Amino acid sequence: MKKQLVYIMLFCAVTLFTACENTNWDEHYNNVPETVDMNVWDAMQQNSDISQFVQLVKEHKLDTLFNYTDVYTLFAPTNAQMSAFLASDTIGKTGLAYHFLKYYINPENITGKRKVQSLFLKFAQFENTGDSYLYDNFPVTFSSPLYKNGRYFVIEGVAKPKPSLYEYISANNLALKKFIDDQDSIALDKELSKPIGYNSEGKTIYDSVITVINLFEEEYYAVSEEYRVKTATLVFPNQERYNEGLTGMALKLGGDYNSYEDIPEDWQQEVLIPYLINNGIFRNMLEPKDFLSDTMLNIIGDTATILYNPVDLTVCSNGYAYNYDKFEVADTLFMSSARTEGESLLNTKGADIFEWSDSVTVSDIKIQPDADFVKGSSNDSILKVQLPTGSKDEYWIDFKSNPLFPRRYLMLFRTHMDFGGIFEIYVNDVLVKTFDWADFAKNRGIIPSVVPGVRHIAVGRYCKFDCWVDNITQYGKAQIRIVYKGPSTMRYNGLMLDYIEFVPENRVGSITKNP
Repeated sequence: MKKQLVYIMLFCAVTLFTACENTNWDEHYNNVPETVDMNVWDAMQQNSDISQFVQLVKEHKLDTLFNYTDVYTLFAPTNAQMSAFLASDTIGKTGLAYHFLKYYINPENITGKRKVQSLFLKFAQFENTGDSYLYDNFPVTFSSPLYKNGRYFVIEGVAKPKPSLYEYISANNLALKKFIDDQDSIALDKELSKPIGYNSEGKTIYDSVITVINLFEEEYYAVSEEYRVKTATLVFPNQERYNEGLTGMALKLGGDYNSYEDIPEDWQQEVLIPYLINNGIFRNMLEPKDFLSDTMLNIIGDTATILYNPVDLTVCSNGYAYNYDKFEVADTLFMSSARTEGESLLNTKGADIFEWSDSVTVSDIKIQPDADFVKGSSNDSILKVQLPTGSKDEYWIDFKSNPLFPRRYLMLFRTHMDFGGIFEIYVNDVLVKTFDWADFAKNRGIIPSVVPGVRHIAVGRYCKFDCWVDNITQYGKAQIRIVYKGPSTMRYNGLMLDYIEFVPENRVGSITKNP
């Protein structure tokens, strides 16, 4: 019985092998092109239809590549296509190298579209439609035999390497290029660095290998890298539209602002460009119809507001790039209030232990600052500096505001009614307000604003007071000094600050009776 089973299995195996030999193996080997024991470069030089391409390769000394044993696949434009191209354009070593692949490809084994990497690492597209071959959408009209170091194809066109998104940015918006370039940072390469011990705080000490990373590319997308699969879409105004938008902004600001050249570069780099990036970079290659909704998720999963129509599509090697049809700088970026939170002046040192931020200077009196959780306050936390009861020693805090454009501002303070004293407030070394916290009690928590018809009404034990500031004469951070002059009639002395807000004069309409 066992012998019969063995015979049956042997018969089936022989039958299957014979079937494969008669069909599948023949079909497989038929896909291998004719082979010739000859250097592919010698063969190309003998083809008069591509002599212009051959001559250019020689002029740029790329022919020396064939002196070695490396394998290449080449896509050579016909003389007619090369002449037509050179009549209106130029081609250099990079353009020629885009027609070289540093490996052998067999088109018969490619189905549909595939990215292929050219000599200088740029990706091109090879397509097998079933009926024909295309290289970057140019038809292949001739396929050579396989030579000992590669093969070549003749194409009806001159392929141009597509720019990466970074190369597109470099050519179309210098402000965005600067923003990205400035994100280069030195970092520890933990894979190459070796741990050699610990310091006194228990942190690992490395025999360090330092590398340079770009923080923009780490967070969003490596616009300078080439990928086979990963892509992104960038929507950003080109230089002309960008400048038009800045000029419109300048005219709204008025005063000494007349054109895009007057808008501070610091503001562009710190405010405008991050805003545009957040609303303009997405995963994958998106078509214009994909931007019909008011909001989308950007490449890092944050909500992007779509206030533009993407136009002028440029296909890049690692994604799509669009221009704006029209660019206007959003008023909210430069016409809104600028708020400094009280607790932002502190650094956390430990659990419920705080210290002044490095950007803050204080008088020599040693007072430990604190940040209290107060539900209903801005960000639910406040700055607290408690002085000895009845203290008559002068105590001051010196810090900078958020960046401000030059204009007149309403300076608005939100603080605690029962915790204070007599304070002087300076902006850029000019006294703008002297305020006695006892006025909160005298006025029963209702403080008149310097804006006619507006009163600040207490909410719980928190209230506001304000003053005009007229000495912001150039863009930048205002220097603020808050000086404690004495106890007044307050039971508790010190400062509890929720926030300070600079409201542009033309926006004081947003200040209600209880803002």
